[in-house]
Amino acid sequence: MKVLTSLKVLAVGVLVMGMAACSKSGSEAESADSYPSRAISLTIPYAAGGSADLQARIISDFVDKDLGETVNVISKPGGAGSTGMTAVKSAKPDGYNIILTAVGPSTLTPNANNVGYDVTTDFKQVSQISEAPYGIVVNSGSGISTLEELLDMAREKKVTYGTTGAGLHQHVVTAAFVKSQGDLDMEHIPFEGGAEAVTALLGNHINASVNTISEVIPHAGNGLTILAVTSDERLEELPDIPTFKELGYELIGKGAWFGIMAPKDTPDEIVSKLDDSIKKALEDPAVIEQFKKAGIPIAYLNAEEFTQKVIDENEKNKEVVTSLNN
Repeated sequence: MKVLTSLKVLAVGVLVMGMAACSKSGSEAESADSYPSRAISLTIPYAAGGSADLQARIISDFVDKDLGETVNVISKPGGAGSTGMTAVKSAKPDGYNIILTAVGPSTLTPNANNVGYDVTTDFKQVSQISEAPYGIVVNSGSGISTLEELLDMAREKKVTYGTTGAGLHQHVVTAAFVKSQGDLDMEHIPFEGGAEAVTALLGNHINASVNTISEVIPHAGNGLTILAVTSDERLEELPDIPTFKELGYELIGKGAWFGIMAPKDTPDEIVSKLDDSIKKALEDPAVIEQFKKAGIPIAYLNAEEFTQKVIDENEKNKEVVTSLNN
């Protein structure tokens, strides 16, 4: 009798576990099918007001209408982008916590310091949205009007330049350029975002700054002078500004890509839904016009293409960081 009772208890236990497993599976499937059913948090790993913030707000305005739920942009600067990346890495992988990040926090910061994440294993790439060239700029009251004049100044005395943060792409590209010239005395001043660097330059607290073009175009001829851009060709919106290349300088990077990522265990169905919505956003005439006015070239890559790009760039930038530290 006791044996029979034990078998009944065991059978009931197995049945309950099976029902729970089915319930869990059904719940997860329903969650993916009905996603999103509440607000999405889109983190940027920079201070508000810069290029990443601008792009996040343009994309979020479209996606929340397309998917029917609010997309809240949250700024989490610090640690050369690692603060925001770490926060999203640790978030629940349900599609409600995603990040608009860039080349620096993704493939430079973790190769320069132990920040607790690897972009190729701790995140899922959703979509690349843009690839923006940089501009080197000075205060319009400085009396400097060409890149050569700035470099000549740096050969005579110390020149300070700002970027979005130590170890980020603007810093690495500029530091490699300065190192290649050999005789420049240029000191890097890191900030928590592009907007802060621009503000410091406008206030004459630094001599120059290297920023994505979108961050300096609004001030061109109105406080700031753009000396050169990092793109291979002159930009349509800045036809009078020379490129580093035409001035005879080779750089290790042409600009910063920006893209959306999610925690690594985010369901593929949710990643696909986000990717589809972002693709539609980047094909929308109103969004295209906003990016164009900001001087940010749209460069969409789907999840698979973006994943491969991140893998390739992570390996390349690991070599660059190692060479600069030697």
